[in-house]
Amino acid sequence: MIIFDAILATIRAAGGSITGRTAIQKLMYFENVSKIVDIKYRPHYYGPYSAEVAGAIQELIDLDFLKEEIETAETTGFPVPDDWKRYRYTLTSDGNKVIEHINQESAAETKKISNLVSTCQKTVNLDANMLSCAAKVYYIISSQSKPMTVDEVQKTAESFGWNLSEEQINGAVDLLKQLYSVK
Repeated sequence: MIIFDAILATIRAAGGSITGRTAIQKLMYFENVSKIVDIKYRPHYYGPYSAEVAGAIQELIDLDFLKEEIETAETTGFPVPDDWKRYRYTLTSDGNKVIEHINQESAAETKKISNLVSTCQKTVNLDANMLSCAAKVYYIISSQSKPMTVDEVQKTAESFGWNLSEEQINGAVDLLKQLYSVK
């Protein structure tokens, strides 16, 4: 499936809207791991990151298939730092029309995306921090050819500039167990 279609299908599977660039990046990462899409990822502050995904999101906004809303400290109903921002992506009416076509042309892939997103919703409620931790842990353990302890995962994470607590790693493993055969 091409990246643009996968992003639209991902947002549709999440109910037509997703809060957070990080959440989309990590869902797309798991779709890449699941071989639904083929995207290049590299280590980044919030875990595996793809410039391709970031660019495709912007193109979908420019095409009016996605609407981007930005929440700031002034628009939230809860205390956050003054420079805080959160992005929300919603399918537009044109985006919904396109996704109907995608569903017909790529039913098997959209079903896989729907299952993956549903699992992430049920397990971590699409929480960007938990998705990020799970993507970091998967990135680390998939690069090794042996089982790893929590300490080994933490030390490897530090080499990427990532700090993962034991609790975060255990939560990540719980999600990964739901998505894949991870021990």
